[in-house]
Parts: sequence; C-alpha cells; structure tokens
Amino acid sequence: MRTREESLNNFIKLVDELIGSRYLFANSKIFEVITAINSSKLLSDTFNYFIDGYDFQSALIDAFLQRGEEKYFILPEKNTDVLAFVYSLLREINYKNLQLTDLLDYFDAHKNYDVAYSNFANVVLLPFKSYIYQIGMQMINSTQTREEALATQKPVEEEPLGYTETEKLVEDAVEKVNGYENSLATLVRLLDLERLSVNDSRLSQADASEIMYIIDLFEEKIREKDKEKIKLIYLAYLYAIRPFKKLNSNIKRITEVLIEEEVI
Repeated sequence: MRTREESLNNFIKLVDELIGSRYLFANSKIFEVITAINSSKLLSDTFNYFIDGYDFQSALIDAFLQRGEEKYFILPEKNTDVLAFVYSLLREINYKNLQLTDLLDYFDAHKNYDVAYSNFANVVLLPFKSYIYQIGMQMINSTQTREEALATQKPVEEEPLGYTETEKLVEDAVEKVNGYENSLATLVRLLDLERLSVNDSRLSQADASEIMYIIDLFEEKIREKDKEKIKLIYLAYLYAIRPFKKLNSNIKRITEVLIEEEVI
C-alpha cells in the first residue's frame, strides 16, 4: 500500500517538475516521467487500461489543427481521453517519434518557445496531472479498504493484484472521478471552440473583445465550480451573442451540459 502511494506521489512530483520546466529541459523531464510510469505497476497498469484500443493517430489530427497560417490545439473532451492522449503524446516524444518543438508552434503564434511551453504545460499537463492523481488515489483507497478487510482474517501471504482486479479498480476510480468534473472539463473545451469562432468571425474589434471578455469570465466561474455564478455568466453570454446570428457558436451544446448538471 505504501509503495503504491509513494509511486503515485513520486509521479506527481515529476509531473510538477515537468510543468515547471523550461522547454530546453523538457525532454529530460519527460524521460523521467515515462520511466516512473514504467517502473510502477499501479501507473503502468492504469495507463495500459486507458490506451487499450485508443486511436492516438486520429486523436493527434483532431487535437492539432491548422487554418491557413494559424495553428490551434484542442484537448480531448473526456477525462479518460485526456489521460490516454497525453500519456501517448509524452511517450512518443520520449521515443523521438514526435518533436516537442514542432508541437509548441500550436501554443504560441509568435513562436516564443518559453511562452509556448508555459501554455502547453497549463493546457495539456495540468489537467493530465489532476485526473491521474484523482484516479490513482481512488485506486489506492479501494485497495486499502480491501487490505484492511483481509487484515481481520487469518494472515496469509497476499498475491499481487492481477490484471483483472487492477482493471476493476481503474474502472471504479474512473466512474467516481467523472461526472461533474467531466462536465466542467467539457464546458472549458467548448469555450475554447467559442474563442476560435470569434477569431474566425467578421465581428468588429469592439464586439469581439466584449465577447472574448465574457468567455474568459465564463471559464473562470466554471473553474471555480460555483453553480450560481456559472448560471449568471451563462445568461450574460447568451445575451451577448444573440445579435450575431452568423457566429458559429456552440451555445446549444453548452446549454445541454448546464441542463444535465442542473445549473440552469
């Protein structure tokens, strides 16, 4: 039990170091993260579960977009896809199948790699760290409960967790972590699409700036998880975009998510 928790904490520490790194040192930090995963049964079993059947090449195409000279990045919507995608991305960078500098062009239009890497860390690595920590702790707690129950029985030498049992622990953990957290993540992804729509529109600079301000405020309240404030800013956003009929908005899907979570 202690070994599993220590391996998770060590992994989170390494991801924190990767997040706080400069791009010049990022490759060595990625190597340390992948090594930590490969040396931990808890982590390797967890990530193997998420990448089983995952189409990473299609996910790459969906995530890294280019329109003319402009490049965009959109993180997958589902938490489980984020875990599979980012792990696969780091692994491919580690094994030299992808170059980090090529990817950073999608995170800063001016090709300032320090700025781009900081954006990459915030947009890609922070959600990845959060989701795997939550799932890892759920698995550890589930295992701890099981071990405490066994301690009340006749002492026996316990066999290591088998693949089927580990898979069940991951499934249970994913189910607990998803739900409201997943809906909030979906809303953040949708707001990223809203920004792209505003950038591609023919709105005046004043109108575009006002809508962008509301989108930023909308995301801020979503991350704060305050349902009352989310509802208020949603109504403000709905009112702000209503005059612009040609704006390619995702407001219908945003509304559906907020209804599902009983925010509106």
